[in-house]
Amino acid sequence: MKVLILHAYSAHNIGDGMLVTEAIELLTETFPGEELQLTLCASDPDSFDLPGVTLRGSKPARRGYDRDYLATLRSMRDFDLVVGVGGGYLRGGNCIELAKALLVHGVQLRAASRHGHKVVYLPQSIGPLRLGSAPWFRRHLGKISRVWARDDRTVAELGLTPVIQRAPDMAVLRVPARNSHSVEATPVYSVRNLRGGLPTPITELAGLIGTFDGYVQSQTGGNQDLVPMQSLHPREILRREDLLEAGTPKRVVVAVRLHAALMALQAGHYVIHLSYERKGFAAFEDLGLREYVHNAFSFEPDAVHLQLQRLLNSAHTRQAYDAAVNSAAASTSGVYAALSESLKVAARSVRV
Repeated sequence: MKVLILHAYSAHNIGDGMLVTEAIELLTETFPGEELQLTLCASDPDSFDLPGVTLRGSKPARRGYDRDYLATLRSMRDFDLVVGVGGGYLRGGNCIELAKALLVHGVQLRAASRHGHKVVYLPQSIGPLRLGSAPWFRRHLGKISRVWARDDRTVAELGLTPVIQRAPDMAVLRVPARNSHSVEATPVYSVRNLRGGLPTPITELAGLIGTFDGYVQSQTGGNQDLVPMQSLHPREILRREDLLEAGTPKRVVVAVRLHAALMALQAGHYVIHLSYERKGFAAFEDLGLREYVHNAFSFEPDAVHLQLQRLLNSAHTRQAYDAAVNSAAASTSGVYAALSESLKVAARSVRV
C-alpha cells in the first residue's frame, strides 16, 4: 500500500517530529496487514531518521523546488492514500506568514485537492487566513475527504461542514492515564521568542520562580529556542532524555510551545502552558486543564507562579490535576478510532 505523507516540517523541532511519528503510528495501527510504502514530504527531510521511508524536500531553494518532490506531487494518483500531518501550518496572519504557507504548503494542498477523495488531514489548526486568502484555502480544503480540526475556531472560520470535524491534537490523544506523584522541588521552564523576543510576563515569571531548569524544544530554522532559554539563566538546560523518557523524576513544567507542554504531559509531568495561539487553549480544554493554560502575551506572572507553587507543594492539587487528565484519557479511544476509520474510508475510495 503506497501512502504519501504531506506537510512535515523538521525533526529538529521535536513537536513537529513527533507529529510525523504519530501519523506513521496511526497508519500502522489502521492497516496492520498491509505492507506500507511511505513517502514523506518535509521542509527539512534530512532531519528525519525513518528507515525505509522515501523522503522529499518540500521547501523551495533559490533555483526552485526539488525535481523529485515535484514529480512526487504530480504522481499523487499512484498513491493509495494521502495524509496531511497534524499541525498549524496553514495560516496567513500577515504577508510573510501567508507567503511561507503558500510556497511550502499551498503547493501540497493544491496537489492534494485534485485527489481529495483519498486525502485525510490529521488534526489541524487552520488560520487566521487574512489578506483575501480564505476563499483559496476553503476551495481546496473543501475537496478533501476529511479535514480534522483541533480547535473550534478552525471549524467555525472554515465553515466546511461536509468535510471538517473536530478532534483533539494527536499529542493529546497520546496522553495516558496516570497516578499521582510527588515532584522534584526545582521546576522546569521552557520558552521561545514570540514576535521577535520574550514577552515581558514570561521574563517576569522567571524572576518570580528564581531557580529553575530549562528545556529547549526546537533548534531549527527560525525556531531557535536555545538563546532565549539561555537568556533567563536556568540552573541547567535539560536534555530530552532528562525530561521525557520513561522513569524520569516528575516535575512541574511551565512551557510555551504546545508540544513541549503535551510531550511533558505524556511523560507524566504537571504542566502549565503559556499559549500564543488558539491551539494551546483547545488542547488544554480537551484535557480538562483549562485553568492551566494562559495567554503568553498577557498572563499575570503572580497568578501563574501561585499555580506553580501549589503544584509543587500540594498533593491535593496534583491529585485533582491527575483526575482531570485521567477523565480526558478515558474518552480518547473513540476519537482515535474515528481518525483511523477516516483513513480506511479514504483508502477504500481508491480500491473500489
